[in-house]
Amino acid sequence: MSSTSTWSGPESYADDGYPASLLKYLLQQMMVQFAAQGACLALLDESVGQMRVQAHVRQRDLHASIASHTPLTPPGTGPGSMRRRMTVHLEHDGAASPTRRQRSAPPSLDDLEDVVPQLCSLFAVDSTYPKGQDIIGFAWQKNDAFIINSHEEYLEIFHKGQADAIQTDITPSSYLIIPIEEPILLAEVHGQGQPSSLLGVMVLYQMTSGIGAGFQPRQRQEALQAVERVALYLQNDRLQRSQHRTWEYLQLLQEISTAFPTTVSLADLVEKMHRFIKQVVNASSILLTLYDRDTERIYDIFAVSQDEQMLGLADQPTVSTKEERPVWWQVTQQEKHTLQFSPSHDEQEAEQYHELLVGAWGDQRQAEAFLLLPMKMFNRSVGSLRLSSQRVRAYGPEEVEVLETMVQIVTVGIENVKLYERDRQLLHEAKQREAQLAGINSALQSVSAVLNVGELLTSFVESVAELVHVDLCVFFQLTQNKEELVAQAMYGLSSATLQDDGSNLPAIAPPRNKAEHDELIRMIRLPFKDTFLEQMVNEGGFFYLEANQLDDLAQKCDEGGAIFLRETILQPSIPGRQMLVIPMTYQTELVGLLGVPTPKGVRFFRPKEVGTLLAICAQTTSAIRNANLFGERELAYAQLERMDKLKDEFIVTASHELRTPLSAIIGYTSLLRRQSARISPPQILRFATRIGSAAQQLLDLVSNMTVAAQMGAVDKKLELTIAPVQVLSAAEIAASMLSMSAEQKIINSVDPALWVSGDALYFRQVISNLLENASKYSPPESQITLSAEATKLIDIQNLLPEDQIDHAAMVEQENMPIALIRVQDQGEGILPEDESKIFEKFVRAPRSLTTPVRGSGLGLYICRRYVEAMGGRLWLEKSIPNKGSTFTFYLPRVESPIETGEYESGEHKKS
Repeated sequence: MSSTSTWSGPESYADDGYPASLLKYLLQQMMVQFAAQGACLALLDESVGQMRVQAHVRQRDLHASIASHTPLTPPGTGPGSMRRRMTVHLEHDGAASPTRRQRSAPPSLDDLEDVVPQLCSLFAVDSTYPKGQDIIGFAWQKNDAFIINSHEEYLEIFHKGQADAIQTDITPSSYLIIPIEEPILLAEVHGQGQPSSLLGVMVLYQMTSGIGAGFQPRQRQEALQAVERVALYLQNDRLQRSQHRTWEYLQLLQEISTAFPTTVSLADLVEKMHRFIKQVVNASSILLTLYDRDTERIYDIFAVSQDEQMLGLADQPTVSTKEERPVWWQVTQQEKHTLQFSPSHDEQEAEQYHELLVGAWGDQRQAEAFLLLPMKMFNRSVGSLRLSSQRVRAYGPEEVEVLETMVQIVTVGIENVKLYERDRQLLHEAKQREAQLAGINSALQSVSAVLNVGELLTSFVESVAELVHVDLCVFFQLTQNKEELVAQAMYGLSSATLQDDGSNLPAIAPPRNKAEHDELIRMIRLPFKDTFLEQMVNEGGFFYLEANQLDDLAQKCDEGGAIFLRETILQPSIPGRQMLVIPMTYQTELVGLLGVPTPKGVRFFRPKEVGTLLAICAQTTSAIRNANLFGERELAYAQLERMDKLKDEFIVTASHELRTPLSAIIGYTSLLRRQSARISPPQILRFATRIGSAAQQLLDLVSNMTVAAQMGAVDKKLELTIAPVQVLSAAEIAASMLSMSAEQKIINSVDPALWVSGDALYFRQVISNLLENASKYSPPESQITLSAEATKLIDIQNLLPEDQIDHAAMVEQENMPIALIRVQDQGEGILPEDESKIFEKFVRAPRSLTTPVRGSGLGLYICRRYVEAMGGRLWLEKSIPNKGSTFTFYLPRVESPIETGEYESGEHKKS
């Protein structure tokens, strides 16, 4: 058979190792080509770092052929006069190869039999060879083909002539040993100039002797060329298996990414993660650790030790502080990178990271492989996943990448679980608000789709995407201060998946409802003022943003904008992608910007497509303007209705509250007039006192109305004198003023060292009004408690009602020190349906109108305005009918001034 013969291809293989049928096929082809009666193939086993024999075959019935002296190969041409010598041929023979002798009946696969180690220990299957050991190790070390002309020569060179070193039933007469290099093209892909690695070593041997027998020097060069095809077959099989494995990984990732509905529990999520790990890598021990920012504690919540799950850890996790785990804290919270080493071999790393190798999952210091994956979310880490295995090199680059992706998905799922738990208390109110919003949306839809701005923009971006056949389209609106562009509507294919772009930014979690979807879209913000965007918009006309401009813009964005630009537009899989931007202006006013990324493989849209987009943008701009005008008109109408309702409530309240003091004044005045002749001085004094008290009540009512009127329907900035105010001093003054008329016991529980930043007069008036309000609606002999505590803004987030949460302040000033002040009474309480109304003007709870308690319904409204003007919030924290209410407010906390004399004199002077 000629060295240029064409091999027929075997069937495809896609299992975890090289199929035996493929290896047997390759050996059969080499035996046919080089007239060999036996052959073995050793491949590099990276787990042990040695060559391992994977297959060893020979012609069937060799014993019978040798015993009958039947020639195993027909005679043919060849250097029969060549003198055999004890030499390993390592020199290259550049002479042209003569015509090979033809085999009359080349062996087929059925003619071959496997050589079992029990009969022949020569190149036994599954035996391993390090570099330099035996024929295989020698070929690996030299990386060149060579010939050994006799079995005795083989024993002399590699076994010092010991005949009993190898147990074999048949003795080969000559050997041809060929190293198998990685294909050159694939090596070039790995890196230019990088030498190719060795895939394995093939050994061919003959059993014949006599003239023309044995391997010839020219066959050495031919063998090197022939094994290139062997290498290609092996590489092709490996690539097929790698492709199949990648497909399986993607299927597993898809399964785990869709396994987190809103009702998912942490236990279910962890169990799915465990199953995923066992399907991807060898992990005898697993440890999942989470960090809770609220409690500042580290929790080991799931552990597997030597394939045995540690039960009960989810209910009673191992808890520790960052001071108790400094190594874990440094790796996961500061360095935030993947850590991988072999504890049993890397003694220095094992000593350095000893803390990570022990704990709830047992002692892993003797493990062959260790892997730590931080669970990163945005710019913070919420925990870690640790794996260990008794298998050497258990975690390759491909597996680590898959595990990192899985950990990212699990991290998002765990954060969602935390959010579900945190929002559980507000779920009822949120559902009520959703129902209200659904009713409003339904009413707007019944008017006209064109007049609904949200539906209009959604339909707009969907139409644009359909017209130009893109999978992404977004509409940005300029903020009122013209500083930023905020996304208002976005279209994206539901089947699109986000790929890791190496930015270390987290993937966007899928929204759970429309409200959250809209809020997620509005998180996409792009800077506008003093940027190249503003300049390009002012120049007029549409324009394209190139990749470098988009990257520059992403660096100036917050997290929402950066994630949008990098994970949806600047994808490595779509190089050179640009975004078409069309400014949408009404007359000279900028309404918004339409952003349309170009499809894959397209750098610019066609003129016809751009013309279509310009036309639809012009029409949509007018529609948006009309919808906004309609919305403004509806808002003004609603405001008028609200003012009309407030007017009615004011008339009811004023008539009710003014009637009582006026009736008293008129009644006692009438008595004085009718009984002036016989009335006594004590009676005159009593009547005058009653008249004065009623007049004072009337004056207080009018004063409150005047203050509320000065505040106006629109917020009016109050003139404040901000300075440090001692909470205890203000509380004592307010309590002492009330104690003269109150029938309740006032308990003052305030730390003297607590100071706030505010206006002393307004601060004291707020406390006084809240105490007076508590006294009005509390039964005699009951108790009113005034308390204050020092805390931080982020710590009271769960106490605030939804309408009093300033999300921007919670993010930017979460660690701001505050003083939390409560006034708790034992009165009649407030009904749930009235809780949202009591802070409005002229509003009193309906049942309070039937009591003898007098009031204008302005006290709480004025108190809230004063507190907000001083930088705080006032709300009803808790109210139980017939058991009492708790009104709470906070103000910025400050340190006690060094010299208080000047402050106190200033406060008294002002008051």
